[in-house]
Amino acid sequence: MLQVAVRLPATIDDVGEYLADVTALESAGAAAIWIDDTELEPWVLLGAMAAVTHRVRLGCMLTTGSVPMQSLATLQKLSRGRIMVGVPLPGQAGATIFAAGSKTEAATGLIHEVESADQLNHPRDTHIEVWAAIAVPPDRAAWVEALSAYEAAGATGVIVSWNERVLDLLRNPEPDDRTDLLISTG
Repeated sequence: MLQVAVRLPATIDDVGEYLADVTALESAGAAAIWIDDTELEPWVLLGAMAAVTHRVRLGCMLTTGSVPMQSLATLQKLSRGRIMVGVPLPGQAGATIFAAGSKTEAATGLIHEVESADQLNHPRDTHIEVWAAIAVPPDRAAWVEALSAYEAAGATGVIVSWNERVLDLLRNPEPDDRTDLLISTG
């Protein structure tokens, strides 16, 4: 089954709402939550996210600076091993994923920034995760179609940027499944 990860914005207006979104994404079934290292101290933010979650993997896409190995070791303990680091691929759109603290070991996954499932070009029989960074589809039918296409192409999952619709799409992926509204309105 194809997994869905969400890339949260690097800025926070209200920390309570931000962390509430993190727990809501975990409850809705997100496989991972990614942040960038551009605005706030990502390692502190990941620590806060680890404190309010239990299952979802937490990742940081590196764009600047070096990785503080002691901070990553602490984060791995706090998160019970759920922290990942994305390192940009030289000269390419995308990143290599490492378990936090293991940059010297083999990569655990790849992120490809693509516009369609046809652009994924990775053998399925490897043990490495292949994630496609995609735009959020415009509606529920396009969401189902995109997930099916990426699963058929052999992707482990897709990474979408956070917006208001993502949570609803995760909770209600099928175009006609609105039983949640029927139950709430009686």
